[in-house]
Amino acid sequence: MINARALAAIVAAAVLWQAQIAQAEEYRIIGADAATACKSGEKSETMTLEGPRDASVARADGDKLNVAVCVDPSSKSAVNVRYRANSYWYSSGNVSEGCVEILGASRVKVRAVDTNFHQTATYYSCVQER
Repeated sequence: MINARALAAIVAAAVLWQAQIAQAEEYRIIGADAATACKSGEKSETMTLEGPRDASVARADGDKLNVAVCVDPSSKSAVNVRYRANSYWYSSGNVSEGCVEILGASRVKVRAVDTNFHQTATYYSCVQER
């Protein structure tokens, strides 16, 4: 039988382990302000992506990238941001304005989404390796 102290230690270890996993899969939608989105990374030039193909934004060995992908106000299409963390691929969904911030990823890709008969997305990114 497991005593109360051992059980408490096991539960605490499980909570810490889950917190680490949650951090590696965390993303959030933030405002379109470049100063807010890029506070911890270097802003790229504005990029244009045409057609239904993926473009790599960042890549690292291990889940150590913090990345913000921002849709430029002049973009005709939305952007779908995909990222790899904990050996799985995730999607931000379609972002038509503002930024998506991803914490703890190993790879980040973007794709233009067909919006109002356009497949031309304009975006910029900010990448920081931790």
